[in-house]
Amino acid sequence: MIICNDVWAYVFGFFFGRTPLIKLSPKKTWEGFIGGGFATVIFGLLFSYALCQHKYFVCPIEFSEKLGRMSIDCEPSQLFRPHEYSLPSFPGSFLSVVSIV
Repeated sequence: MIICNDVWAYVFGFFFGRTPLIKLSPKKTWEGFIGGGFATVIFGLLFSYALCQHKYFVCPIEFSEKLGRMSIDCEPSQLFRPHEYSLPSFPGSFLSVVSIV
């Protein structure tokens, strides 16, 4: 995640950077900072979704007496299953009011 943030902050700063972030590091820009943050969140969502699809990443490795070897067969916890969430009505109504103004 840190590498992703660093790379995308550089890319966004290189292509879109105009506003300096701090004087201590003059080549850092607000555009790179914000772009790197958004890219990291998107990458984290995609990466976690991809990893949760494989039992190897969500099930502990246990020794199976029946098979005589290590196995990763388990029923994944609710924590690792995709869920649908809906936003409360407030942000949607607030955004529609802001777009009118």
